[in-house]
Parts: sequence; C-alpha cells; structure tokens
Amino acid sequence: MILAKGLLLGLLLAVCVVVGNAVVAYWSIGRLQVNEQWLVHTYQVLDALQRLRISVNDADGAFHVFHITTDPSYQEGLDEAGKLATQQLATVRTLVEDNALQLERAEELRTHVGALMAALRHGFDIRSHEGRSPSAEYIETGAIKLALGEVLRTINAMETEENRLMALRGEESSDSFRTARVNTLLAVAFGLGLIFSAGLLGMRELQARQRASDILTRSHAQLEIRVLERTSQLNMTNEALQRSNRELEQFASVASHDLQEPLRKIQAFGDRLATRYQPVLGEQGQEYVARMQSSATRMRRLIDDLLEFSRVTTKAQPLEKCDLGQIAREVVSDLESRLQQTGGRVDIGPLPTIRSDPTQMRQLLQNLIGNALKFHRPNVAPVIDVRGRVLNSEGNGQVDSSPKPQAEVVVTDNGIGFEQQFAERIFDVFQRLHGRQEFEGTGMGLAICRRIVERHGGHIRAESQPGAGARFIVTLPIEPLTDRMGT
Repeated sequence: MILAKGLLLGLLLAVCVVVGNAVVAYWSIGRLQVNEQWLVHTYQVLDALQRLRISVNDADGAFHVFHITTDPSYQEGLDEAGKLATQQLATVRTLVEDNALQLERAEELRTHVGALMAALRHGFDIRSHEGRSPSAEYIETGAIKLALGEVLRTINAMETEENRLMALRGEESSDSFRTARVNTLLAVAFGLGLIFSAGLLGMRELQARQRASDILTRSHAQLEIRVLERTSQLNMTNEALQRSNRELEQFASVASHDLQEPLRKIQAFGDRLATRYQPVLGEQGQEYVARMQSSATRMRRLIDDLLEFSRVTTKAQPLEKCDLGQIAREVVSDLESRLQQTGGRVDIGPLPTIRSDPTQMRQLLQNLIGNALKFHRPNVAPVIDVRGRVLNSEGNGQVDSSPKPQAEVVVTDNGIGFEQQFAERIFDVFQRLHGRQEFEGTGMGLAICRRIVERHGGHIRAESQPGAGARFIVTLPIEPLTDRMGT
C-alpha cells in the first residue's frame, strides 16, 4: 500500500515535471519563432537601406559624369535613381513603423534625400544652361557633398540601430534555443523514468519532445539559409559596383582621348591666326586669340590629368621592390629648374624600400613635392623635407599595432598652408582652394596621389594651418597582399 502510494506520488511528480518542461519548451519555441520573424524583418530593413544607398550614389554619380560629358542620358539616370529612392524610402518607412526612433530617422532621411535630389537637379540645370565653369563652381560649394553626407549619415545611423536590434534578437533566439534544448533533455530523462512506471505515457511524452526538437532544428536551418541568401545578394551588389567603377574609368579614358584631337586643331589654327593674320586681327582680336589659346591649354592640362587619373589602374605596372629614397632623389633632379626659380631646397631623409609600382611612386612623390614648390609663400624660399620610417617593425621601430609592417612617408613644407577643415576636400577630383589667377593647376594632383596610395592598400592624410606650411603623411604596406584595383 505504501509502495503503491509512493509510486503514485512519484508518477504524479514526474508527470508534473514533464508537463512543466513541455510548457517551457512550447514557450521557448514560440519565442524563437517570434525572434526569427523579427530577424527577417531586420534583414528587410537593412536590404531596403542598402538599395537606397545605391540609388543615391547612382544619382550622385550620374550628375558628376554629366558634369564631364553633358551626355543627356545621365539626366534619365538621375530621374530613374530618384524614382527608385522614393520607392525605397516608402519601403523603409513602412518597415520601421513599429520603431519610433527609426520612424523619426526615416522622416529625416526623406527630407535629406529630397534636398540631395534638388541639389543634383540644380547642378544639372547649371551645367546644361550655364556651362562647365559655373557647374564646377557649384560643385565646389559643397552643397551636393553636404546633402549626400547627410543622407549617408542617416542611413548609417539606421543601419547601426538595426544591427543592434539584430544582435539583441539573435541573443534572445540563442537563449530560447538553449532553454528549449535543456528542457527537452530533461523531458527525455524523465520520460525514460516514466517507462518503468508508466511506459505508454512516457513514450508519448518523449515523442512530443522529439517533435519540439525537430521544429527548433528546422527553424535554425531556415535561418541559416536566409543568412546565406542575404550574403549572396550583398556579394552580387558589390560585384555590380566594381563593374560600374571599371566602366566609368574606361569611359573617362576614351572620352579624354577623343577630346585631344579637337584641342590640337584649336591650338594649331589659333597659332596660324596669331602668326599669319596678326595685322588683320588688331589688338582686340589678338587678345581673343590669346584667351582662346590659354583656354585650350588649360583644357589640355585637364584632359592629361584625367588620363593620368584613369591610368592609375588601367596602365598600372606590376609591383616590385622600390627604393623610395632613390626615387625621391630622381624626382628632385627633375624639379631642379623649378627649385632654381624659387630658390628652394628639398631635404631628403631616410626612406624605406617597399614593394610597389615604381612609376606610380615616382608620380606620387613628384606631385607632393611639386605641390609644395607651387604653394610657397611670397618672398620666402620653399624648404621641403621628405623622410620616412617603418611602422610595426621588430625592435625600436615598433610604433603601430597593425599586424603587418607599414611604411610611413612624410612630406613637410613651409608654404602658405590651408585650413584643416579642407584636409579631405583637397584629395577630391577637380578641387581647388585657390583661383587660377593665384596658382596654376587643374586640381587633379592630390586626387591622383590618393588613388595611387589606395591602389597600394595604404592611405594619405594632410595636416596644415594657414601660413604655417603643410604636412602630408602617406602610409603604405611594405609588402601589399594584393593589388587593390586589379592591375
């Protein structure tokens, strides 16, 4: 009798434990399914934001190519990008309606995208009706760059929030899965115990727990499949962007070559007018011819610099061991006449040897030293210091925490300098801080420098103050793993 009562109590206790575990497992499964739905929702938001980023970048690219080529097809490209951006904004807003913070940012994003599209269309109008110079001046105001920056900043903020939510929900899913797994194991153990006391009941309970485990396994398998699909989509988008960049580079090269022949004819006929018909032209006519020749010369310099910019990748040479000190001395020798004109000097300190494209390293140092000579202070002889060091090397030179040794090259001058707020802008294409009347040039030299450095897997930055000279710091890997732009 006592044994029967004990067995009955044990059976009831086991049944209670099994039922309790079943409830917890069921709750965990429900929670896991909810978290899975939220994870899918987060991926949808991130995908919509990524598509919006591509659309606004396409719109910005269409305007800058139109600025160079005036091809009317890029007006259609801007309109198409604007329509896509509007659709994607609506998708983002619908997806984030449940999140007050993200909804507020979505409204900000709508405002910023509208401002960017208005700025780009205004730029198209200026280029179409007023010409290249007013368009370039409009670009220099930074209105487009500022509007694009606000759009990308807001997108980045929304992506950061979604990634935070994704991590949080992933942790919750893991907790739910662990809870369900532990409870499943406990249920199985008690089920085995019930086999000896109530075999049929224990078997049924074990089958229920097995079904719960299968549901969890399928849920995780589906989630992994969706993550793989998302990764594949991102890889395809990245490949498309790379193809687009290569096509733009090829277009710039071909367009520049096609412009050379008309310019040569303009200069040739201008020379004939100036030499053969000088008496007929008169003083004003000669002035017009001189202005035409000057404009053609500036245009040719722009084309040559554009070709040089595209050749950083299209005409790049294989990487090899280069003594930067020897290259620097050769550059100074080439600039000897300019040094004599300005009364300046170049001090060359120790420079490392790295694996690089020797022609592009020569171009890099020539542009940096040439810039320092050009932007010297009036009545002050330019003094330029070029030296380098190895970062993260063994021994006393260990000054960096990166895993691979880097070479640092610093070019310092005592020139006119510039405001530090323009330290990034000076590396953009066609960007000038001074008018042509003050200093010659096309605004391409530093853009070429940055492109060369990025091709080698490094980075370049500038430090300066007005009237206190400038300092350009170039960091390059000693042994680049790969050519970053595919020579």
